[in-house]
Amino acid sequence: MFKKVFKILFYVFIPVIVFILVGLSIEANRTAVCNSFVVNVDHSCGNLFVESEEIKKEVYETIDTVAGHKINQIQLSKIEDLIIGMEYVGNANVYRTIDGVIKVDVKQRRPLARVVNNFGESFYIDTDGRLMSLKQNYTARVMVVNGDIDARYTPLIDLSEPSNDDLDEKGYNLLEDIYIIAEYLNDHEFLGPFIDQIYVNSNNNFELIAKNGSHTIEFGSIERMEQKFSKLMVFYNYGLTKMGWNKYGTINLKYKNQVVCAK
Repeated sequence: MFKKVFKILFYVFIPVIVFILVGLSIEANRTAVCNSFVVNVDHSCGNLFVESEEIKKEVYETIDTVAGHKINQIQLSKIEDLIIGMEYVGNANVYRTIDGVIKVDVKQRRPLARVVNNFGESFYIDTDGRLMSLKQNYTARVMVVNGDIDARYTPLIDLSEPSNDDLDEKGYNLLEDIYIIAEYLNDHEFLGPFIDQIYVNSNNNFELIAKNGSHTIEFGSIERMEQKFSKLMVFYNYGLTKMGWNKYGTINLKYKNQVVCAK
């Protein structure tokens, strides 16, 4: 009999207790105040385009201070959209913790190459194929691309998208080729650190310059790009490592199935 009564009381009071706890939780959430606003910027890639205080300042100037406000009045999505819209930010995640802290995890955009065009302008191409302006007081250590380049800086260009013939006369299709070859080099374990500069000659052919200054690689266009780099690595492994890196001044990869060298 006692067990039966206890069972009935259990099933009656448990829902009531749960209801009360949920109500208290809702009320606590409604009146909870943000204790602090914390911004964490991922600097693991080695770049310093964005600092946490810079992001906080932008949020405070555009929205308002966050700490001290009721959490249910803070629009996290608005803060997130604002931060993602900053030029050097690649991605941002804004969330709250159970102890009343609003946190932001920020990933920076990663420059792939620095382009210097015919007009003396300089800008970056990032790993997503978008153009980035230079940052005052900070320069990323990436390969430099210069030479006969007419394309000018615009944040609207996406080089990862298919070619746009309407932009060809402005040199943006050349930037697409630069993005493709720079991306390949960046991902290559040996060639990425070894190639310091890409020069574009008047025929839109690429010349790659080794970081140690020992030779120039006449690469040509990006046609058969992977085969050309494969030839180069074979030549490095079975040729220059035995003859010496200063044996030749130029290494020509433009011809199919052969490497032509000159002192």
